[in-house]
Amino acid sequence: MHNGLWKCSLIIAVAVFTTVLLFFGSSWSADWAISPRASIVEEYNDNILFSREGQELDDWITYVRPRVEGIYHTKRFRVSLDSGLGVEKYVDHDELDTTDHDHRLALSYALSRTLSLKTGGYFREDTTLETELAEEGLLVNREDRRKFGGNLGFNYSFSTRLWCSGGWTRRYSEYPDNQDDFDDRRSDTFDLAPKYVLSRKTSLFLKMLYTKTEYDGEGDPTIENYNIRPSFRHDFAEDFYISGGAGYRYTERKTETVDEDSEGFVFDLSFHRDWKKVSMELLASRNQYSTVDRRSIERDRLTLKGTYRLTERLRTSVAATFRRNREDEGRYDTDYFTVSPALSYNLTPTITLRGSVDYSKYYYEDDSDRDRDRFRARLMLNLTWPRFWSGK
Repeated sequence: MHNGLWKCSLIIAVAVFTTVLLFFGSSWSADWAISPRASIVEEYNDNILFSREGQELDDWITYVRPRVEGIYHTKRFRVSLDSGLGVEKYVDHDELDTTDHDHRLALSYALSRTLSLKTGGYFREDTTLETELAEEGLLVNREDRRKFGGNLGFNYSFSTRLWCSGGWTRRYSEYPDNQDDFDDRRSDTFDLAPKYVLSRKTSLFLKMLYTKTEYDGEGDPTIENYNIRPSFRHDFAEDFYISGGAGYRYTERKTETVDEDSEGFVFDLSFHRDWKKVSMELLASRNQYSTVDRRSIERDRLTLKGTYRLTERLRTSVAATFRRNREDEGRYDTDYFTVSPALSYNLTPTITLRGSVDYSKYYYEDDSDRDRDRFRARLMLNLTWPRFWSGK
């Protein structure tokens, strides 16, 4: 029922938003724009299900990913809609063919010079295997999934130096085809973050977060996480900054028969620097995550990205990420590593050709026989039309 309501709402929102912009936008004094984009990817994958040695399946896969972004804003009001599809077609294993959805709507309004409100919603259809690997560094079985939710938030300015932001986010996950591997779940997140502008280049934050995740399974499992993290950001220049923070988290996992708790140190660090031809980014973090299979884990992540511009049109890049996942209860600890060099060429200002390869390996701390790896090679064509239709 939730899924049908959200689909209908999003379809109506897309239709109304596009119609209003196309037919009436030119009469507004505010700025508005519609920006389509698309990518076409040909990929060879030697282990499409990320299986252990001896069980690998390889295939050629075609991805087609059209998207469109629409924005409208005045001095006080802003609305944006980002909507896209992801079509996957397999040559040999066509039973894995799928179409993913990703639709996001965001609105904000300044009630006064000191107070602004924001809200939004999203709907997403994906498959757990690729999404959890890419976004969370965790390997799970491949299942179709629907995710949807919304948020409410605010920003308040006490003075030119002191700000405070906060909000509430509700998320749902549903598995329409299989109820054996994963449970439907609901999560609520409340966050509050005072901000103090120490100088023109430096800001201080106190990030406070509470998340409650409820699973619709046997024993009604619930995971609650409390997080507090003093943080900072310093801008050395427009293209050179460092930000980070460190703090404490406390986590409770409850069922009808189990009541467990854990605690730990959490942090995040981000470094970005651009030179004339080179750019570099470093990301490091430790945080808590409630998994799709009802576990609470502590995740360490280290990512290094670098880009070198050979010419105005040609550039090369490399990205490497290491993730360490430690379960609070001390079972099923895993590590995940991936490295991906790439080469891209701008055929025109709006069309880019990109080639890349990546190698990934997944380790199980308690059982080396389950370790697995994967190699992928991709050729991608990106097409973008920024402000294809616009009011200015």
